[in-house]
Amino acid sequence: MKWGKTRSETATSTPAPVDQGALDRAVGEALLIARAAAVVTVANRIVVHALRDGETFDHDETAAAVRRTLHRLAEEQRAQNTRIAGERSKALRARGRSRHQHDYRPGDDGTLWFRENAYVGVADRLDELRDDADYVDGIVASAVERAWGDVGSAVVTRVRARQVVVDDDYRDDRASRLAGLGDDLAALGDRRYAPPTGG
Repeated sequence: MKWGKTRSETATSTPAPVDQGALDRAVGEALLIARAAAVVTVANRIVVHALRDGETFDHDETAAAVRRTLHRLAEEQRAQNTRIAGERSKALRARGRSRHQHDYRPGDDGTLWFRENAYVGVADRLDELRDDADYVDGIVASAVERAWGDVGSAVVTRVRARQVVVDDDYRDDRASRLAGLGDDLAALGDRRYAPPTGG
């Protein structure tokens, strides 16, 4: 038996072509996650600016915050691309068995190359969506709805948590107040149905 590297373990400088359908699905799923993250980030900003800073809602300013958030998310994707490119470069030179799931080897080249392409695809798409007014407005609307839900829930929780303190005088005077209410209602009824006086 001949010992040595098998074909699958041989490092290649040119990776296999990426499955475009799988790449499109991966980018699409990542964009959904990025959108959800942008909504949460911008909703938190709306709540803080309204409750802590007492600022009124400004659509244009919030849309600008959405675009900044999308840019930051795109840059995060590019940083991940750089990191995975480094991991792939190391993997192509690595020998022996991997010691853990993130200890990549030449056999992982296709997977790592796919991830590189996915990170770049997501980053490029986020940059495009930053300039899409409808997409940005959609995130603003979702963020406002989430912020309103968060604030409403917080107010309801605080109201439920507060206990109404009733003093002893209120309890002691309750019976006399109810009796007085009966007299007041009777007097009101007499006035309502009394015949008009004068000519």
